[in-house]
Amino acid sequence: MAERSKPFFLPEARECGPVSTPAPEPEPAPEEPAGRYACPCCGYLTFRIPIKAAVAFICPVCYWENDVFDPGEDDPSDENGGMTLRQGRENFKQCGAVRPDLVRYARPPRPGEIPKKSPENWG
Repeated sequence: MAERSKPFFLPEARECGPVSTPAPEPEPAPEEPAGRYACPCCGYLTFRIPIKAAVAFICPVCYWENDVFDPGEDDPSDENGGMTLRQGRENFKQCGAVRPDLVRYARPPRPGEIPKKSPENWG
């Protein structure tokens, strides 16, 4: 049986009418308002709802994932891969996030997120 080759066709350019200009870049989304509740790890006001209700909320400043089961400061947090809150705070002080691999995602606190009481003295 002879092999048949599949025909190869290139698309042809055709005039489709007037060329439209590209759409303008979308406006950046407005920044979310500062929270009213302090992150248990970094202390910045990034939580918009009470900590007990912030299920799976990840702080954008330190990248601590809120643990609604509220383990103690030295108890492992399932949401944070077994890290304790004390370890998360120490890591945040040293590298700017709860883990070194998350530093690139963390951002500095915004002016409205800085509490009256300094986070360095928090916890």
